[in-house]
Amino acid sequence: MITTGEMQISGMLTMTVLSVMLVMSAPRRSTRRSSFAKARWMMAGGTALIALQFLLQHAFGFRQMGVTQAVCCNLLFFTPASLLCSMAILYVQRQGKVSWKEWLIGSSIFALSAMILIGTVVLDGVPFREESDALRIAEYVSSVLFVVMQTYIFTMQYKAYKRLELAVDEYYDRSRRDLFGWMGLSMKAMALLVFLVPLVIFMQGTPLVLFSIGFFFAISYSTISLYTYGVSKDVEKVEEAEMSGECRTESVKSATAYESSADGTAEANSTLYTLNSTLDRWIEGGHYREHNLTLSIVARQMGVPQKQLQEWLRQSEYKKLAGLVTTLRIKEAQRVLTEHPEWSVESVADYCGFNDRKYFHQVFQQYTGTTPAKYQAKEKKH
Repeated sequence: MITTGEMQISGMLTMTVLSVMLVMSAPRRSTRRSSFAKARWMMAGGTALIALQFLLQHAFGFRQMGVTQAVCCNLLFFTPASLLCSMAILYVQRQGKVSWKEWLIGSSIFALSAMILIGTVVLDGVPFREESDALRIAEYVSSVLFVVMQTYIFTMQYKAYKRLELAVDEYYDRSRRDLFGWMGLSMKAMALLVFLVPLVIFMQGTPLVLFSIGFFFAISYSTISLYTYGVSKDVEKVEEAEMSGECRTESVKSATAYESSADGTAEANSTLYTLNSTLDRWIEGGHYREHNLTLSIVARQMGVPQKQLQEWLRQSEYKKLAGLVTTLRIKEAQRVLTEHPEWSVESVADYCGFNDRKYFHQVFQQYTGTTPAKYQAKEKKH
């Protein structure tokens, strides 16, 4: 079994490596995105605080002294570290749009927690090397404050994540959760750890070691994923979809009053007719078979405003671009599989606009209830 000292050294080394990676290894082009640049420094600060906490724990032997001494050190460093790491993810999600009020709330909760802990140590009268009932009560209070702080930040993260999810779902021709799926996993892992912290940090032995391993993994995954995302092209694709969603929202707000009038209703009906006719021509041209379509590309091909196309899709049976394009591609795939039995499944997928066989197989079965290969074999018999 891993000893407490070995766990502390491992944690210190792991967090130090992550901090150095964030500070020293970012390519030059990543610094052009200010939101990621700030998030990178926040995450580096958080991992550095955790490394420092492990160093102090190991150097002064707080765990060997007793539970209250170790927990006090944990809370004084874990709370600001969690604040920085969580806000770093929020910065990336919102492209740096985090208000000072939101920072103030999180920082105030940490400050209150620190004041309670330090004040108790100073005023308690019990030497820090000895167990203190008053300090234990203060640590319980600080643990609750820690959970409150992280719950507040998690709520903001969740709202930002759902907004990104909606924007990406409506913009691309297929589900692109792969672009930012790490955010969801990081949020869930951090939320789980947050609610375990008040329970586990007061324990010793195996539960503490297992929790520490999970904690190392969650922080390492979040840190590496944030760094990888920030220097990749995925962030640009997500931001493109998000900007499209923001433009649509503003356009809808400005047009609501006009469309509620008689003239607005007449124009809306005319626009609907035009879109239906334009869509038919777009389908006849086979544009839906092109790879990597986006809402802006389709709107340009149709020659209609993007906001109008998006609103039409939302009110249609397809709900979003992916619904329309996938339906058309699956129908085309069924036709090709029937008329060209000599074609391979890969060739059919590529011809119909699907990027890879696995995704084609997945959506084909979802829409038809069978696999492309079985569908092709059945059609050959007929």
